[in-house]
Amino acid sequence: MKKILAEKILSLEDTKKFIETVKHLKILVIGDIILDKFTWGNVRRISPEAPVPIVEVKKETFTAGGAGNVCLNIVDIGGNVSFCGKIGNDINGQLLIKMLDTKNIQHYLISEDDYYTITKTRIIAGSQQLVRIDHEQIKELTVSEVNKIKFFLKKEIEKSDGVLISDYGKGMITPYLMKFIIKECLSQHKIITIDPKIKHFLYYKKSTCLTPNQYEASGGIGQHEPENQQDINKLGLKINQKLKSKNLIITQGKDGMSVFTENKEIYHLSAISKEVYDVTGAGDTVISILTLALAIGFDIVKAALLSNFCAAVVIQKIGTATVNPAELGTIIKENIGEISITKY
Repeated sequence: MKKILAEKILSLEDTKKFIETVKHLKILVIGDIILDKFTWGNVRRISPEAPVPIVEVKKETFTAGGAGNVCLNIVDIGGNVSFCGKIGNDINGQLLIKMLDTKNIQHYLISEDDYYTITKTRIIAGSQQLVRIDHEQIKELTVSEVNKIKFFLKKEIEKSDGVLISDYGKGMITPYLMKFIIKECLSQHKIITIDPKIKHFLYYKKSTCLTPNQYEASGGIGQHEPENQQDINKLGLKINQKLKSKNLIITQGKDGMSVFTENKEIYHLSAISKEVYDVTGAGDTVISILTLALAIGFDIVKAALLSNFCAAVVIQKIGTATVNPAELGTIIKENIGEISITKY
């Protein structure tokens, strides 16, 4: 094992280059878009009807979640996005279209009358989430629907600096679609990053980088969740071998992340010690920043370290959140010396 200073991998000049260069990048995002609804209020008493708190509602807010949050992360850090996903022909679907348009996100959305837009409602009292209510209908894209979007995807892959798959397992990502996308990315020499789902793991062969969490990584290849860093190292090497992925990042929450390179090197990056208010969407932030950094030409360890800092920003916010350039610059400047990097 070898300890490496974070400053040796990510400099302030690198950060400045990232912030300036992302303005000229365009990422194609494909995946499951979700409407995130937040009901905010206070709890002052318990219901006489049942032993549950009564939430006095103060306001309601909406934002794009799932693959939509990935798009917002890219835009808010300064990048450009085009998006392909699926919504219902309903009010919530129209809300998502308006959100994408407001952010100048070009989109190709499959809209169906017999499908309702996936919506997650979170009830929050003060800073505490009390419950989440999910309205969802998992309906896989048909071969006919995939064929309809092929022309759009082919053209967008040509015009994009990278492709990002945000798979929430809601039906947008299918074997037929993934086979087409990966083939196009390989033939056009485009990077392709994937935030995976366990049941789809074998769809993702030959990607540039996968970013599963520890649970997804072990479940994806059908083995028990690792108990220590040695187990994680073995797991990562096994996944890379099985999927023939160039790189792999296994996120580990408060324990940081492990990076597996195409040269079979293993790095572990510690997490930044910050108070965690909400981990909602942290994985979206990691994959978004990682993809932009790889598109710039950063190596996988530098890109992972940058995404690690951004994740530390969003977990300090309540609800689905993003990071802006000023926040990124500040957290790196103030915490670069805190990160522990181990090369195995």
